[in-house]
Amino acid sequence: MSGYNLLYGFQGRTTSYLAATAYIPKVAARSWRWGPEMREAASTLGDAGLPPDLAEASALVMSRWADLKDSPLDIPQALHRLHSTPDGDPG
Repeated sequence: MSGYNLLYGFQGRTTSYLAATAYIPKVAARSWRWGPEMREAASTLGDAGLPPDLAEASALVMSRWADLKDSPLDIPQALHRLHSTPDGDPG
């Protein structure tokens, strides 16, 4: 997604995604496709000499939800998955 598209997408937001906790399950269910994109972004940032840390951390979070592919879940279920490694062991 280009910077222009990213800004356009956020233009209509009136609240922060961080404050919209009801959005967490939706993000978790879609992370199967966003995790690889975050790893690609981290690589691109590193290649450009920029810090890839935030994109790498995002990819790690997304990997904990990756097998949920479009599954319905609630906030407690989504948050519980963040406390586990991708293989299900406690993180």
